[in-house]
Amino acid sequence: MEIRELLTLAMVSALGGAEGQVKAHVQGNINVGNDKETLIAAITHCLPFMGFPRTLNALACINEVIPENEEK
Repeated sequence: MEIRELLTLAMVSALGGAEGQVKAHVQGNINVGNDKETLIAAITHCLPFMGFPRTLNALACINEVIPENEEK
């Protein structure tokens, strides 16, 4: 697991309005070996800090980049 890329995803997600960057960092996480389950867990744990709308946006970005039928 690559922690640095995972933290970057969480920080960019918390900014809001940066969905393009969130998607890029979702792909970056996949490239360094983090799986979809790890990304969802990280974003879900950030919910109390970044709020429900930004959490939903981040989860939508994860699902867009890694559709259900493409999970590893």
